[in-house]
Amino acid sequence: MLDIANIGLLTAFLAGLISFVSPCVLPLVPGYLSFVAGRSLSQIREADRRERLRVLAQSIWFVLGFSTVFLVLEASATTIGRLLLVYRQEANLVGGVIVVVFGVFMTGIIPMRWLQREWRFIGKLKEDGGGPGAA
Repeated sequence: MLDIANIGLLTAFLAGLISFVSPCVLPLVPGYLSFVAGRSLSQIREADRRERLRVLAQSIWFVLGFSTVFLVLEASATTIGRLLLVYRQEANLVGGVIVVVFGVFMTGIIPMRWLQREWRFIGKLKEDGGGPGAA
């Protein structure tokens, strides 16, 4: 017999499966697999069992990394939200000053060159695809 906790788990799993096969996500899967594996989809199809397991492992690393990032973001947002509730008045004043400064910056009166820079991290993948960090 299904326990009430298992029904919630089953519902979450089915909701995730439905969102995965949605038209917004499913077309991205072949491109993602090619990027992770460092090979085209046809090369992945022709690959041996060991290579396919490596692509599966890379995909699992990606999901774990993605999940970790979202868990950390949620915990951070909760902590910051509680902190802002305590210091609500001060946060309103600081936010107002930031909005005014950015408004003056957008008019061009105060140039802030450091806000007009572009910073990127561009990692290089190995010939045979990336490692767990790249995933």
